[in-house]
Formats: sequence, C-alpha cells, structure tokens
Amino acid sequence: MSDSTVSARTSGAALPRDCEQRTLGVAFFDLSRMAEWTSPAEDEQVTGFLQEFYALAAAHLEPAGGQIVKLMGDAGLVIFPEEGVEQGVFALADLAESARAAGLERGFDVYLNVSVHFGPVLAGTFGPPGQERFDVIGKTVNIAARLGRRGITLSQQAFRCLSPEGRERFQKISRPTTYRLRQ
Repeated sequence: MSDSTVSARTSGAALPRDCEQRTLGVAFFDLSRMAEWTSPAEDEQVTGFLQEFYALAAAHLEPAGGQIVKLMGDAGLVIFPEEGVEQGVFALADLAESARAAGLERGFDVYLNVSVHFGPVLAGTFGPPGQERFDVIGKTVNIAARLGRRGITLSQQAFRCLSPEGRERFQKISRPTTYRLRQ
C-alpha cells in the first residue's frame, strides 16, 4: 500500500490530521546489562554514558536515513524509509559496535540488542492535547518490539529488504523465523 492520509475517523476515534499510513523499516534498540550499572551511587556516571550513547545513535542512524522517534532510558525506536532499510540495518550494526566500545571505556560491559521489522505503520503526532509528538503506531511496531532476541535480529520482511550481499551476513533462526547478524 502506498503512503496515504488515513481517514480522520476509525471506529469513532479521531486520528491526528497529519496521521498517514507509511511503509517503513522499524527498529527497536536496547542496551543489555544496563540494570547492573544503575545503583544510585552510579547515576551520574550512567547518565553521562547514556548521553554519549544518544549522540552515537544520532551520529550513526541519521546519516543512514534514520529518524529517531524516541529514546527511553537505554533504549530507542528508529524508523527508516523503505529504500533505506538495508543502510539502516548496517548503521545499527555499526552503532552496536560503537556503543559496546564506549561502554567498555567507561567500565560498562554492555551490548546493543536490535530488532528490525518492515511494514505499514500509522505515522503522525500523537499524545494528549498540548503534548503531541511524532510517533509510529501499528502492528509493524509491535512485531519489531517483540522479536526480542540477542544481537541484531531481522524479521523475514526486513530480511527481504536486504541485497543478496547483505543477506549473506545473516543466519536464519527458526520459531519464529528471524535472521541474526553473524558475529
């Protein structure tokens, strides 16, 4: 389905005027093992590292066409245009390496887990009146959130967005079928 403005009413609920259906790559990324480093005595050190992590995320993902939708503590949600999914996947892989190195420099033994799916979403400004912000909502987002494997994991739909050379860098994992970046 091509990008289109969504009807302003669905089941009686008003959607934002700027709400549109878009087909995107959707990725969740999350630093593992951060809970081990969040004791109150280390809050400032952890916060400093997270600020560095946010800057790394922007530096890797935005040049690859990614739009960071939100950051939540040690995790984030990023979207990529249909034609940029492969570039986005490998930008996330580079971010994982950079985040690991930055964490180790600060004494944090962390890994970045990434889950990527591709499909239709509703995109627009959502939220309570006066606090609206850009977000993406829908089944595609939920699937990306639930892939939940270690390392970099792609759904079948995201895997199909890769070139043959890009596909060679992943191994097939079953139940459900996903693809993990080879180490």
